[in-house]
Amino acid sequence: MGRTLPVIFATLVLQALWSSAFSSLLGPRPAATYFVDQAEVEGNEYCHSCIKIDNKCYNHTLMFELPAPFGEHPVVKRMGIMRATNILYYTFEPQFSDKEYSKVGFVSLHSTRYSGVVSGWQTYNFGPFDINQKEKKVYLGGSDGIWTVNSTSHIPSFFGVKGNLITNVVVKDYLYFSKSDHQGIVKYVNGMYVEVLGNRWISNFVLDKTVAYNIVYLNETGLWISFNSKNQKDVRLSTERFIRGLTVDMKGAVYAWHVDGIYKVVVGSPLSQSTLKHVARIAPDAMAFDESNNIIYSNGKTLYKLSVVATNKCW
Repeated sequence: MGRTLPVIFATLVLQALWSSAFSSLLGPRPAATYFVDQAEVEGNEYCHSCIKIDNKCYNHTLMFELPAPFGEHPVVKRMGIMRATNILYYTFEPQFSDKEYSKVGFVSLHSTRYSGVVSGWQTYNFGPFDINQKEKKVYLGGSDGIWTVNSTSHIPSFFGVKGNLITNVVVKDYLYFSKSDHQGIVKYVNGMYVEVLGNRWISNFVLDKTVAYNIVYLNETGLWISFNSKNQKDVRLSTERFIRGLTVDMKGAVYAWHVDGIYKVVVGSPLSQSTLKHVARIAPDAMAFDESNNIIYSNGKTLYKLSVVATNKCW
């Protein structure tokens, strides 16, 4: 009994220290992270460095600072990973003196020594982009249409829609994009432009699956889902207009994030019961999923990783 009390006291002190350190991780701006070997976190252990997202425990680690020439207040607005090369692409705001107001940078997740900014001989203002994983090609939208770069060259090549401000780009079975002065989404099919959801303004959108997809889109009235079933009307998931971003995981599930955390789109049965589920209190500036379905996200210019672990015991 004489040795039991000191052990209990030491345990309580450690728990208090862990709780204090990780309470900041669940707010809008995570301030501290710790490295833990995933292999050491077994199914029956409590993971102190983990957070729970959608009832799964994710080990939370700091990776590195993104090396782009950021402006005074670093913000990443979008990111995506080319899986064949493990290169992270990300949209950022450069310094005020830069002739462009938006750029796309890239960095290897293996080594930050391989990094740079997509640039050429004119003003592009690249912001929205998506990656064709099969072609190892990045489609970038900017103030002068859509351009591409590939896994070996980051000098832009013109693709199409010159003279148009592109507000979003998505690659699935075909290329989809939206323009600032045009309602709906444009689908590029064998040299032809086909209009999708043409009767509404759309500021951002994603497609949830490879085939028979649903479209989750954002406009001035909130976040909506449009189903591949023509018998079901669009369902409004949220009235919030200022959602920071949308992304899709490796299983085709759509995630959105806002100042109060990460949300998951749950397609209902029936479809009219589809909802937006709050799954985490971390609020990224931008996020994406790697090939193992781990979450890569940024706050400011700092990059973090959330990796699923075997245990389900975490805060």
